[in-house]
Amino acid sequence: MFRFNFYYLFIIIFFFSCDAITEESSEKTTTVYIDFGLVSDNSIEIHLNTSHDIAGFQFGITGISILEDGASGGLAEENGFTVSTGANVVIGFSLTGNVIPSGSNSVLTNLSYTNQISEICIVDVVLSDSDANALNIDFIGECIEY
Repeated sequence: MFRFNFYYLFIIIFFFSCDAITEESSEKTTTVYIDFGLVSDNSIEIHLNTSHDIAGFQFGITGISILEDGASGGLAEENGFTVSTGANVVIGFSLTGNVIPSGSNSVLTNLSYTNQISEICIVDVVLSDSDANALNIDFIGECIEY
């Protein structure tokens, strides 16, 4: 009888630990990267690679002054987002509940700018899911000089 209970207990522990390992490893395979794409004298691409649905985003840019209405195109426009810009901040969201789908790996938006100072950096990044939870960001691109 003791031997039967021991094997039964072993099997239960094995199956539960396999589920825990599977859940843990699936969490580690998620990615959220934001980085610079192509840069020119008056525009810069912001690139996004995500394994999560993105319902909203906000980030700052240092080293340039973004033009009023200076964001266009990219995944944000394709998915019906409203993107607002200030001198050094970009905010994107959808009033209709659209998301940038998981698996997206492309230009998030294009920024038009003036007054480049020196080094351009992406700072203070916040990306959220459809429940308004902030997502962990695995990588924010290095600052660039142009």
